[in-house]
Amino acid sequence: MERALTISELSKAYDKEPVLKSLDLEVPAGTIFGLIGPNGAGKSTLIGILTGLLDYSEGTITINGFEYTSSNEMKIKKSVASVLQPPLLFENFTSYEFVTYVCEMYRIDSSGLADKINSLFSYFEIEEFAHVKSKQLSSGSRKKLAFCAAILTNPKLLFLDEPFESVDVISIGRMKSILRKLKEKGTTIFITSHILEVVENLCDDIAILHKGQILAYLDAKSRRELEKDASLSEIFERYVDVKSVKDDLLNWL
Repeated sequence: MERALTISELSKAYDKEPVLKSLDLEVPAGTIFGLIGPNGAGKSTLIGILTGLLDYSEGTITINGFEYTSSNEMKIKKSVASVLQPPLLFENFTSYEFVTYVCEMYRIDSSGLADKINSLFSYFEIEEFAHVKSKQLSSGSRKKLAFCAAILTNPKLLFLDEPFESVDVISIGRMKSILRKLKEKGTTIFITSHILEVVENLCDDIAILHKGQILAYLDAKSRRELEKDASLSEIFERYVDVKSVKDDLLNWL
């Protein structure tokens, strides 16, 4: 099976404190992959590394068939898009200016682009902010704007770090619909999220990250077997060994 992403022995530390520890991971091409884990597990650090925003101590990364090296960096970035948490926008650009600038950087054909942008803005109900500077947008609108820009670049691999954070329920449903369409076209989608219900219903394969290491990789088949007896939330708690808390701690309520 073709792999969109292969990570081997990846390590990262902050001030000598390890965050990722010899991490190994493979993501099949053309799938929606979900990475879940408790706060501090290393999810955002991993996304930062994979999108080129952070360096790493050791290991190798291969994206869309190219090993992540300085000589391959531009080749990789042309086929990858991302929506980070918080989203990275040009604060003094209007929403429309930001999206068109991103498309120019990716050298997207301008023919029909304006119609695509307008239809996306209408779909996510942000058309009224087309000529408003991004720094004036709400958190949810900023996330939707970044999402619009990312999918317009026609990425082969799309990284989404907490993509549904601060987004309204209706827009989450619309984002999920677009992601499923992208998958049908062959795009690989890599999602980190703490909203387990969304991951459970959207993703094909799921990996659990805890204390900088992959504790479990659940492909579609193993998930079906495990989920006969437990929800993803229960499976997650089993793997990360969530500390039990007694209700009587809140007797004062």
